[in-house]
Amino acid sequence: MEVINTDLAIVGGGTAGCLAAYQAKKEGIESVIIDKANIRRSGCLAPGVNAIYSYLHEGDKPEDYYEFVKFQGMGLVRRDLALTLIKEVGYAVKILEEYGLPILWERQGRFGLRIYGEHIKPILADIARDSTENVLEYHYSVKLGVEDGVCGVYAFDLKNEEIVFVKAKAVLIATGGASGLYSSYTVPWYPPGNAGSGFSLAIRAGAEMTSLEIRFIPPRIKDVNSPIGVTAVGLKAPLINSKGEEFMKKKYAEFGGETAPIAIRAYAPTKEILEGNFPIYLDTRGVEEDKFEELIKLYLNAWPLFYLFVKARGIDLKEKLLEVQPSEPYLTASHTIAGIWVDERRMTSVKYLFAAGDAAGGVPLKHVGGALAEGIIAAREAAKIKRTNDYKPEELKLEFEGYYWKNAEERMKFVLDHYAGGLPRFYIYNEASASYALSEVEKLLKLKLGGEPLRVFETRDRLVVAKAMLHHMIERRETRMPPFQMRSDYPELSNSNYMLVSKFGEKVTFRREYV
Repeated sequence: MEVINTDLAIVGGGTAGCLAAYQAKKEGIESVIIDKANIRRSGCLAPGVNAIYSYLHEGDKPEDYYEFVKFQGMGLVRRDLALTLIKEVGYAVKILEEYGLPILWERQGRFGLRIYGEHIKPILADIARDSTENVLEYHYSVKLGVEDGVCGVYAFDLKNEEIVFVKAKAVLIATGGASGLYSSYTVPWYPPGNAGSGFSLAIRAGAEMTSLEIRFIPPRIKDVNSPIGVTAVGLKAPLINSKGEEFMKKKYAEFGGETAPIAIRAYAPTKEILEGNFPIYLDTRGVEEDKFEELIKLYLNAWPLFYLFVKARGIDLKEKLLEVQPSEPYLTASHTIAGIWVDERRMTSVKYLFAAGDAAGGVPLKHVGGALAEGIIAAREAAKIKRTNDYKPEELKLEFEGYYWKNAEERMKFVLDHYAGGLPRFYIYNEASASYALSEVEKLLKLKLGGEPLRVFETRDRLVVAKAMLHHMIERRETRMPPFQMRSDYPELSNSNYMLVSKFGEKVTFRREYV
């Protein structure tokens, strides 16, 4: 087995991982990036993005940002994490600007900074390659070496089918969240390659997890799964039901109407559908004439598939309504608080193991800017670690003969869709249904999976994450954030102020952290 020695092993070459490599070099330590794909177009920003969110404009204060994410999280947010990350985003933006990212210096939404971001990921890859000579592409991180803290990463070379061990003084999980747990009814919202591998690594290493019951269900334009926020909130296009009622203003004024927290903006259309008032539409007919060109530009920059969708169907946004449908659930700390439990340094409960970006839970709607900032924070703190690492890696025996991975994946999705609050059940679950789903997932986890190594690893990781998520869903006996977390046996909306924190070992333990 080849052993590579370094100071910081970075699992995931996405937004957080690339900036972590930059900061590691600046701090005078060596790093190795491990990515299962090519970092030039891997991760959440692979297709580009139209803004760096979580950015302080002139006149904004860190406390303003905290109040914003607290509102979006319906009270559930880590204040310490929000304040530490928002202070680093400006620094991250300067790095990207130096590398040639076109920045418009205009506000988008409350805390967004407009950019021409179709090439943001290649730029981040250039930053990473300038920061470290050691980028292990097409390597899947299958296990963490742990002995009085984390000691390194076992990575499977997908091309040569060999194991490499990256021995490190510290390890950063920067793998994004989990897509593909539930069936996608159309184009996936979250990158389909995000298999929850970082969550799985952390769970199996004994790290604490938080709020996995709070899934993310974005309200989207039906059939193309493109965002509605910039149109509904930014351009003040209302949501209406089949009766023509502006139901957000009429029924959800106490939450802010059209500007309600994103969970409520997903719940309200779902409730209208359940009450028979569908289809649900985004009404752009009243948008000011000069705003339409701006709207098209915004979608071309952020979600060009929407432009093709509109043109292919002959939709005139000045005359025709756009149908809205919330998507299937995802687990990501970019938009909710679900993820790995970390402290202000972004260190997990396992010594020397850090997490950043969509993998680190606690702050909702921190996407892009939050990932950039947390990669920087984690690398800066990792550079302070002075230790001797005498860990001796074990020989791993990996097999790829067994129950075909695709069959296991399809069974998992069917079970979660129908018993764990999937789209076919309008996101609702109860103790009996979630318990049944858990028993089925546990059966799948006992199987030896066979097939292509990459798919075997991804399916195994999704099953590990699904099991942890179901334990969380059962443990939170209330409805706290519909439809992200919504139970039929506890239907009344709760305003409790705790985050569930779990640890998985021989048995599952939970504690509550009040915020």
